[in-house]
Amino acid sequence: MSDHYKDILFQIKDYVCTITINRPKSLNAFTGDTIAELEDAILRTYDDNSIGVVVLTGAGDRAFSAGGDVKWEADGGLDAIEWRLGRYVVDCPKPIIARVPGYAIGGGNHLAYVCDFTIAAEHARFGQ
Repeated sequence: MSDHYKDILFQIKDYVCTITINRPKSLNAFTGDTIAELEDAILRTYDDNSIGVVVLTGAGDRAFSAGGDVKWEADGGLDAIEWRLGRYVVDCPKPIIARVPGYAIGGGNHLAYVCDFTIAAEHARFGQ
């Protein structure tokens, strides 16, 4: 498990672990790296006694996640991954709260709805 992420931020403070998808220029869209980093980060929370709850969010105020990055998908990215992230979220022994500051589209919508709770901004939009 890594402490060095490219596409996400991982912070623990006062028993709250905040995992932020940090690709705001692409509305926090996923690439294979983003998904792998999210999987790693969620697994890190399982046995960490300094974590009581996990907050999953997107950087900025425009999107939680717009789902798969279109360029990555066009290059065959979806064909190269197993979608384990949703299972890791569902199986997490800590409650996971999706903090949705804007759009949650496609895979972003899926990720938000597999969390234990979803808290959405008034202007948030969900869609497949």
